[in-house]
Amino acid sequence: MPSLSGDLDRRTLLQMIAAGAAASVAGCSAPNEKIYPYVNQPEGTLPGSIRRYATALPFAGYGRGVMGLVTDGRPIKLEGLAAHPASLGATDLFSETALLDLFDPQRVTAPGGPPGPTSWGAVARTLYERLHGSDGSRLALLTGRITSPTILRELKALRTRFPALRHVEWEPIHDDALLAGIGQATGRSALPRQHLAEADVIVSLGADPLGPGPEQIALARHWSERRRRRPAPRLYAAEPSLTATGAMADRRLSASRAELAAIAHHLAAELSGSGARPELSSAASDFARAAARDLATAKGRALLLAGHDQPADMHAFAAWANDLLQAPVDYIAPIASPAPHRRSLEALSGAMHGGAIDTLIVLDSNPVYSAPPAIDFAGGMEKVACTITATAFPNETAARSTWRLPLSHPLEEWNDWRGPDGTASIAQPLVRRFYDSRSAADIVALIRDPAADADSHGRVRASWADLTDQAWIAAVARGVVPNSAAPTLPHTGATRILPDIPQPIGPELQIRPSPTLWDGSHAHNAWVQECPDSITKEVWGASVRCHPADMAEWDVADGETLRIESGDRAVTLAARAASGQRRGVVTILTGYGRSDSGPVANGIGANAWRMVDADRLTLSPADSSETVVSTQAVFAIEGALASIFPIVAPGEAMPGKEAQATLLPNHAATDAPAQQWAMVIDNDVCIGCNACVVACQAENNVPVIGPEEMAAGRDMHWLRVDRYEVSAEGATGFQPVPCMHCEKAPCEPVCPVEASVHDSEGLNLQVYNRCIGTRTCEANCPYRVRRFNFFDYAERSVWGDEDPASVTAQRNPNVTVRGRGVMEKCTYCIQRISAAEHDADANHHPVGKVVTACQAACPTHAISFGSIADPASEVSRQKEDPRHYALLEELGTKPRTTYLARTLNDGKRHQEDKA
Repeated sequence: MPSLSGDLDRRTLLQMIAAGAAASVAGCSAPNEKIYPYVNQPEGTLPGSIRRYATALPFAGYGRGVMGLVTDGRPIKLEGLAAHPASLGATDLFSETALLDLFDPQRVTAPGGPPGPTSWGAVARTLYERLHGSDGSRLALLTGRITSPTILRELKALRTRFPALRHVEWEPIHDDALLAGIGQATGRSALPRQHLAEADVIVSLGADPLGPGPEQIALARHWSERRRRRPAPRLYAAEPSLTATGAMADRRLSASRAELAAIAHHLAAELSGSGARPELSSAASDFARAAARDLATAKGRALLLAGHDQPADMHAFAAWANDLLQAPVDYIAPIASPAPHRRSLEALSGAMHGGAIDTLIVLDSNPVYSAPPAIDFAGGMEKVACTITATAFPNETAARSTWRLPLSHPLEEWNDWRGPDGTASIAQPLVRRFYDSRSAADIVALIRDPAADADSHGRVRASWADLTDQAWIAAVARGVVPNSAAPTLPHTGATRILPDIPQPIGPELQIRPSPTLWDGSHAHNAWVQECPDSITKEVWGASVRCHPADMAEWDVADGETLRIESGDRAVTLAARAASGQRRGVVTILTGYGRSDSGPVANGIGANAWRMVDADRLTLSPADSSETVVSTQAVFAIEGALASIFPIVAPGEAMPGKEAQATLLPNHAATDAPAQQWAMVIDNDVCIGCNACVVACQAENNVPVIGPEEMAAGRDMHWLRVDRYEVSAEGATGFQPVPCMHCEKAPCEPVCPVEASVHDSEGLNLQVYNRCIGTRTCEANCPYRVRRFNFFDYAERSVWGDEDPASVTAQRNPNVTVRGRGVMEKCTYCIQRISAAEHDADANHHPVGKVVTACQAACPTHAISFGSIADPASEVSRQKEDPRHYALLEELGTKPRTTYLARTLNDGKRHQEDKA
């Protein structure tokens, strides 16, 4: 593919993109090679029409299928690919935000070397001069996790050319302990594939299957499928700090690392009838007994999970327990190299420090930021003569390299990846490259052959040469290669291994992946930074989570800073009293504390990776304060929970409510319009992942406003996800809150210019060009779902000195961009409703199914949307569910957005449930 070059400078190009001329330049036009739509769509579609293409995106090295919605030669939205087992038609936060990465003005745009901006030719000459005639013994290649068949094929060719090459894979959040534990218990290297949809009882020991990760979408979908069936399943969670899984647990226990190990001993003794039962608190003992009882009762349908940060012997115990329980678990061979990431990185750093490496190439990894301090990777780089980093965005490793190469965005190149289950995706590009960048496979080829061209299509096609042209087209168009999943390994049994119980020495530090920034590789993304944390609702930063009693002991209040020290290492963070936190444990999130990474990521929070392996902690006040903005101030509402977030037992119905009197006007009768739109949200399966929040942002051109405006309480997200505490043990529920589209909307009669109006199909509409910004509608809305443009947010930039013009190319042309002084809110994706109705009119058929952006994104299908004029529609059926209720129903607003109540199957009614 040709790169951007010629007479266009970058600013002029971005201005052309913003002006809509993108289709006439290489940066925003279709790829040269033939790409294939997901379904047969007519050629020559009208401007503004949306075409859908199956492709894939990587996350932590694994591929996950997505559907690209393309209009006028540019992708404007990503949705899940139903055919891919890792996405199942849904998305998560990271799939959604990948679109902004494509248009982000912070991207690395051209090669840079010792003299400054340079060319790929200069890079090729440097590689030739350094490597010609070498066997590669002094060459090291560091990458992230590799599952791509094409990159693996190129690596094989590279090793043939340089047989002594040292290749290391490094992911900060890796599977080392998991693979080691499975190996101890089963004698083989294998990855477990847990089937949550088949589990009646799940016991989680520090695990977070519903939290962030490459398999979040699939695991959450399978968990929700089982949760909807009867008899009611039960989820137990023991963990140091509240996670999404702990939040949705029927019974939860706050537990330290030592207590988790002791609980494992209790479970082993109860399940096998022998073994010691270490001392536990009464609450922990009760938890272990109840969990063991339910596991034994549900043999064959019971599952035990160990957290990724647990030691290898805990994973070995989980493998033994699942084998004993005949759990719904299969095993497959590792999809990527099983070599331990940390040990491999330590060996590479040692070789660098020892002078054994003179050329280091880092490909899409950032070890200077994320490597454990004991490895001193940055110090090792200083002793390497030539260091080259290929990255899409500036980072700490690139800043310390002699050469910096631009990686293409996945949507700009042909790629392939395997998913967590081994399923292969051939990922087609949706646009040509914006900049002078190359794919990872092209860069590996360049190391082997300095004359290699940028030809991602040719390389991927060569990797799948066994596919006929027809099979190739089908695999590309569908998004997955048929029958490519990894085969299940035969059952071998597992040896009983129990985890060591550590002896606590002072406070315990838990380092956990951020649900928004992951390991830090997404910190440059403004959508990510402004998306609230699912537990604390913090944006643009993260606090250290502490037990309130610990904070009192350390004389630290909310918002005051706490210094955490271990030897010569320390981080300072704002403290937050967190519900569900185990006393004696402090929790910090990865992904923050970035430097040399662009204006969005730099200087926010502290780098948790600096504290890996920290022990003998010293915690003390830092005599300062730091504001970390949270979009929700109160999580426990005494006396009002039943009205806002009711809890019912499995099979229990919501109590009936009498109709409330109202002073709000009745709308004029209509002549039975064909559609009456409504939405139902099932709180029982919402996991608070925020995929819906960012999907709405991408679909509806919701602007990023930055930390200062967020601190002023001016959040612009049309949809928020509230969290409510529902039990003393820390169980929580999540509640997405879009516009209620009230039939008796309080916002409508108070608007002096009738900018807030109702249509005949039940939508509460906002007429932007009527709005004069009095904000009386916002003041009169009891649901707090209206958003006001205090400034011209759509034209403001959070990207520092970078020109934000490219970001405007991401905007949906079917949604008005709002200006200063205008009120805005959820519209039920009226542009999608209109498209369906126009299609029905043009083709003389009934209006088809309309799927809102938030509904399409949801991994658990918690959101239903449709017309209540059709009694057979899903939303009509949901409104007949015994758990159905309206938020603040006593106000008499008659919202069209309604809910299904959260259930709590806490295990305390065990005998009744059995009966």
